[in-house]
Amino acid sequence: MTARIIGVDIEDLRLPPKEAIRAASELLFRAVEVPAAHGDTSPENLSSSGRRHLARYVQDHGLILSSFTADIPGLRLTDPRAVDERIERTCQIIDLARELKVPIVTSAVGALTHPQSGEPSSLAVSALQRIAEHADSRSVIYAMRPSYDNHERLRRVLDALRCPAIRIGLDPAALIMSGASPTAIAEQLAAEIALVHARDATAGLTDRPGIETRFGEGEVDFATIHQLLCDAEYAGPVIARRLDAQNPIADLADARQRLAKLT
Repeated sequence: MTARIIGVDIEDLRLPPKEAIRAASELLFRAVEVPAAHGDTSPENLSSSGRRHLARYVQDHGLILSSFTADIPGLRLTDPRAVDERIERTCQIIDLARELKVPIVTSAVGALTHPQSGEPSSLAVSALQRIAEHADSRSVIYAMRPSYDNHERLRRVLDALRCPAIRIGLDPAALIMSGASPTAIAEQLAAEIALVHARDATAGLTDRPGIETRFGEGEVDFATIHQLLCDAEYAGPVIARRLDAQNPIADLADARQRLAKLT
């Protein structure tokens, strides 16, 4: 895990895209992750010239366009009423990634297994297979960011899929808040991880949900996760994220400095 690429999701800077890209460069990030499920940087809102301009603007600011997010609220992979739309929109973002030579599309996927039996959802597996076939044909990695499911359940899902285009996007905060262990996933499934979202959180209790915190102030053991990924020769990007903050730019700048010290 040498020469780590530390990036930031520009949506979390809460600025218009161009201003956010410029701010990412000024904050000394090396890469940017761009939201593609909505807004000015979604496939339906980016013309051919707009797509070329986005790629050039990122490059002109000394940055790498490392990943697109395909987070589509309300369209769950386990919901038969929504899954076809989720697949279609995800595939459109994968097409955009291929056009702009962006290697990874990542999306939160929630729970993929039955809460009692732990068996993979047949609907989710079928949907992911369709996404995987499309991603594989476009030479793009689809990095699913799970929550709730532990490493054993995720292994079952990956075994059911058996496609190298489907990998894991590790979001330790989402896992901690839902009661799963990001450290165990990093230990047991390191070879399957294609992207890391670096954000922190506290675990939920019976009387309150978990909450996101500033990086280094929650319960995520980033030092151990970092070492486990180093041992597995992880070479993907690490994207600083801060979804819930009063001063996200300051928090993300601090997160970058803390992440840089781990390298």
